[in-house]
Amino acid sequence: MKKYIIFLLFGLLILALTACAPTAGEPAAEEPAAEEPIKIAFFVPWTEDVWYVAAIEGARSRAEELGFELEVFNAGYDVATQVQQWDTAMAGQPDGIIFAGVDPLAMVPSVEAAHDAGIVVVAYDRPLWETAKLDALLVVDTVGIGRVGAEQIVAYLTEKYGEPRGKVIRVLGDLADTWVTDISEGWNPVMQQYPDIEILEATSGPWEPELAAANVEQLLLTNDDVDAIFVDSDWLSSGIVTYLQREGYPVAGEEGHIFFVGVGGMPQGLQYLRDGYYDVLINNPIVDLTSVAVDITYALATGQELPAQWVREGAYWSPATIYPSPIYGQAPFPSQEKPYRGPVLNMENRLIDVTMADDPTLWGNMAGGE
Repeated sequence: MKKYIIFLLFGLLILALTACAPTAGEPAAEEPAAEEPIKIAFFVPWTEDVWYVAAIEGARSRAEELGFELEVFNAGYDVATQVQQWDTAMAGQPDGIIFAGVDPLAMVPSVEAAHDAGIVVVAYDRPLWETAKLDALLVVDTVGIGRVGAEQIVAYLTEKYGEPRGKVIRVLGDLADTWVTDISEGWNPVMQQYPDIEILEATSGPWEPELAAANVEQLLLTNDDVDAIFVDSDWLSSGIVTYLQREGYPVAGEEGHIFFVGVGGMPQGLQYLRDGYYDVLINNPIVDLTSVAVDITYALATGQELPAQWVREGAYWSPATIYPSPIYGQAPFPSQEKPYRGPVLNMENRLIDVTMADDPTLWGNMAGGE
C-alpha cells in the first residue's frame, strides 16, 4: 500500500513538472525586469529672482509626488553654460528634458539633438516656436500679458482724459528673450490703434533692474507728463519703485500718480500693489506651470496621449486648453507662422488689484519674502 502511494505521488509530480515546462520551440518565461524610474532633467536660466526658485519648487514637488527626482540645472544666465549643461544631461540618458532657455533660439540645436536621440523635450515659460523638434510647449499666455496690459492702460487714459491719449513708458526685458517678444505680440497691435498714445521704451539689457531703473529715471526727468508705466516683469521694478519713493511720486489715489502695471506676481510685486505703486498686476501661475510641465513630460515619456484640457481642482486657470498645434495668427499665438507644430498648453493669467494682494493662493504669497 505504501509503495502504491509513493508511485502515485511520483506520477503526479511528473505530470505537474510536464505541465509547467515550455513546449517545444517555446522559450522559457523570464523574470520581468524591474522598471527603471523615470529620469527628467529640469533647466532654469538662473535663480537670481524668486520666479525661477518657485519654478523649481513647483516641478520638484510634483516629481516627488510621481515618485522620481528631478536633476536641476541652473545656467546662471549664460548661454554657453546652459548648452554645456544640456550636453551633461543628455549623457545621463534622461527620459525627458523640461527647460526655459537663457536665449531660447540659441538652444534650438541642443533641443533638436535631444529630440533626435529619443528624449522628450518640453519648453515652458519662455516660448520656443522656432523648431519642429519639440514635444510640447507650456505658456502662461505671454501674448495675452501684452494685450491685457495695453488694454488696462488704454482704459485708464480714456478715463483720465476722456479719450485714449497720453504718454506711456514700457520697460522691456531682455530683447533676446521670447517672453519679451511674445508680450510685444500682444502689446503692439493694441497700442497701434491709438496714435495719440506715445510709447517710450526703457531697455534693461539682460534683465538688469539697475539699468531699467536708470533708463526709466532718465525718461521721467525729460518727460514730466508720463501717465503710465508697463513693466515686462516685476523683477525689473525694484529700482523703479525705489526711485518713485525717493522722489516722492504720489501713490494710487493721489493726484499726479503714475498708473503702473506689473507682471509676474512676485512677492515684491504684490508688495508694490499693497503700497500703491502698482495699480494692477498680471499674475502668472509659474508654480502650477512647472508642476504641469512635469505631468506633461511624464505622460509623453510613458507613452500616454495628452487630453484636450488639463484640469486641476481649485486652480483659477483650470481647465487649461491643450491645443494640438498652434493656430498662428490667433491669440494666444504669434501672428506670424513659425516652425513649431506640436501641442501647446496655455495657462491663463489673472489680473489682480490691491483688494486681492493678500490672496493666500497666489504663488508670490506662498513663496514668502523677496
